[in-house]
Amino acid sequence: MKLVVYLYFSMIVLGVQAWPSVKRSFELFPNPAVPHNVHTVSDCMHVASEAGDYIFKKLNPLNSALNREAALLELEAAGAVGVGVVPGEGAAAGAGAGVGTAADVQELQPEVCGLYVIGEPDTIVEITMKHYDANCETGALMAFVDGWELNGEYFPGIKDHHRPLEERVYEFCNNYRQWPRVSNKKFFRSSQNAALLQYRIPVRGSFVANVRFHKITQPCNVLVQDTAAMYKMTNFGQARNCTISALFPAVVSLASLRIGGKSVRAQPKVNYDCQLPSDRLEIGGSAGLDAIGMEQASAVCGASSDLGPEQAIFCGVSTVRLVSSGRYQNQAAIVLRKADVPDMEIATLICAL
Repeated sequence: MKLVVYLYFSMIVLGVQAWPSVKRSFELFPNPAVPHNVHTVSDCMHVASEAGDYIFKKLNPLNSALNREAALLELEAAGAVGVGVVPGEGAAAGAGAGVGTAADVQELQPEVCGLYVIGEPDTIVEITMKHYDANCETGALMAFVDGWELNGEYFPGIKDHHRPLEERVYEFCNNYRQWPRVSNKKFFRSSQNAALLQYRIPVRGSFVANVRFHKITQPCNVLVQDTAAMYKMTNFGQARNCTISALFPAVVSLASLRIGGKSVRAQPKVNYDCQLPSDRLEIGGSAGLDAIGMEQASAVCGASSDLGPEQAIFCGVSTVRLVSSGRYQNQAAIVLRKADVPDMEIATLICAL
């Protein structure tokens, strides 16, 4: 009997000693964690380069239109009885209200906007849709784009990306007639440091998109956000084209180069006029994102470890494109900075406005 009582008492003591550690693991009010970045999407073209939640909300614009219409009716009624209205002001008020109504009608027209995400050169973008309210029946639509799209052109270019365009664009919206209801949480990852979340919400809607960035070891296509930096390009022995594009006029110089076969690399100096279809580094620019349609300033191949001359590209988009057949290990180091007015003296390409 004493043994049983002793064992029972020992279990109680051990339980009391263990309780604090168990309690700490289930605390109702834990210590505050690291602050989470929350951003409000207010511009139709919103560029994002930080991780965190991006929140968009659009209320029904009819509410503001109805409020303006009610105010107009009150002004007309006041003008009819001659209370507090100077002659001639009623017509002016009516004209002003008419302009406001037209603006409301324009506001109701669907507009395609986008959350343009850009990360460091050696990262890819991850977007998780925590929530989205885009009703299919009202014409609302959202889309994830693996890359960027502007005016119908894509980065990376359609011919340079390893995935076809139909696999790079994923459209979705809420079908509230569907039963049973399915979770609207979605998860996307890009193939480079740029991704786009497009949305068209005509009436009302909202979304919460969480943005994260992940490091990669073999970046190929890079959208430039820094105005002065060095970028390394390589094909890693693969048959692929890699592109570095800057959304501004840029000055480009080669810090090192090793492109082409042994006979090309054995030449005494770098060749700035490599002929097709050899492996080469194309330098040029264009008005749009797609590098296929760019105007070419030079096509470089050979080998060098010396810093090359600067050349300025005065175009809306400045591009350096490494074209590789897969027969050689091509690599280059590019120094890129934003072009200024004095750089017109070293301009090798000026695009038409």
